[in-house]
Amino acid sequence: MSIASFMFFPILFLYLAVPTALLSILQYFLSRLESPWPGRVLPILSVVSSLCWTLVVLFNIVGPASPVLFLIPLAMLVVFNIPTLIFLLVYKNTRKKFTERRAMDRKDLQDL
Repeated sequence: MSIASFMFFPILFLYLAVPTALLSILQYFLSRLESPWPGRVLPILSVVSSLCWTLVVLFNIVGPASPVLFLIPLAMLVVFNIPTLIFLLVYKNTRKKFTERRAMDRKDLQDL
């Protein structure tokens, strides 16, 4: 294996895992707000960002057209949407607890 393949995982960790973890904390607090829209901002931005980076790579592929070359942007799309999946899981779990608590509050008010 070459040096470049050994450097891939630390770079991927620094540029994908660390920001995703930090932004997941922000996603948790945004999802706890009363309005559901602030919690939807990070997943939407993450999808748009992954699509932009995938299109940049797709348009800059140089060489003869082969099916293998088109797997690279597809792999990028999958890897760059992992943060989107994490943000959506945080959003769904946080909003589920929020809506359950709100339903219980409404039920308590109706019982009065």
